[in-house]
Amino acid sequence: MKKILVPVDFSGHTDITCKYALEIAKVYGGEIRLFHTYFDQIIIADTSFPDTLDMSTVYNEELMKEIHRQAVSSMEALYKKVDGQIADQKIQNVVLTSGVTGGEIENELREICHEFKPDVVVMGTTGKGNNVNVWGKVSTFIIDHARVPVLTVPQILEYRGFGSIMFAADLSEANAASIAEILDLFHPFEFKLKVVHFVTKAKNLDAHSKMEILRRQFSAQEQKGIITFEVIESVDDNQKAIDQFIGGNQIRMIAFQPHKRSLLYMVFTKNITKKNLFATNIPLLAVPTRK
Repeated sequence: MKKILVPVDFSGHTDITCKYALEIAKVYGGEIRLFHTYFDQIIIADTSFPDTLDMSTVYNEELMKEIHRQAVSSMEALYKKVDGQIADQKIQNVVLTSGVTGGEIENELREICHEFKPDVVVMGTTGKGNNVNVWGKVSTFIIDHARVPVLTVPQILEYRGFGSIMFAADLSEANAASIAEILDLFHPFEFKLKVVHFVTKAKNLDAHSKMEILRRQFSAQEQKGIITFEVIESVDDNQKAIDQFIGGNQIRMIAFQPHKRSLLYMVFTKNITKKNLFATNIPLLAVPTRK
C-alpha cells in the first residue's frame, strides 16, 4: 500500500499529474491525497486609529474569503473528476482524499508531508499561468524536505508509462541505494532502467571503474535484462549527449539523486525551474537519500 501526495494548483496539466499518481496507486493500492495551499497573508494598512477598521483591510479579508472559496470549489471539481476515473476503471484498492489550506506555502507543504507521511509525491513542474519560477521552487522545496521519491510531471498531453527510465548517476556511493529504491518502486511495471553517467573526455578520470563497481551490485537484475550501465563520453557538451541518449532510447522518465552541493543537483534543479533540459517534456523522479 502506498500513500501518494499530489500537491496541485489547478493549472492546465493537473489532470495528467493526477493520472500518473493514479497509475502508481492502481498497482499498489493505498491513498491519494490531493492537496492545495494558497498564500493567505493579508496586508494590513497602517492607520493611526487602532479602533478604526480600515477599508483596505476589509477588502483584503473579503479577497481572502473569495480565494478560499475558489480553492475549495476547484478542489471539489478535481476530486469529483479523479473519483469518477477511479469508479469508471473499477479500481477497488484506492482511497481518494483531499485538503485545502491557506498559509505560508512552504510551511503548509512541510506540515502536510509531516502529517500525511507520503511514500511518493507526484506534482507538476509548471504552475498556474505557466508560472515556472514559483512552482519550480515549490517542487525543489518538496524534493529537499519530503525525503521520499518526488515525481514531477511536465505539460504533456497523455500518460506515457514508465517503459524506459534513465537514472543520471553521479557515481557517488549513495547511487546504489537510489537505484535499489527505483527498482523497488517500479517493479510492478514493465520497465527498463538505464543507469548512465555523462562525462566529458577531459574529465573522464575513473568514471568507468566507478561504474563497474556500481554495476556489480546489481548483477542479478542485469542478467534479467532489467538494468543496464553505461558511461557516455562527449567532447565538451554533455547536454548534447544527454539529448541524444534521451531521443535514441525513448526515455519516458529521468531519475536522479539530488545533492544540494553537487553539480548534478544544480544542473537538474536549474532545469526544473527554467525548462532547459525539460523542454523535452519528460517526467522527473528525484530519489533523495533517506536519513
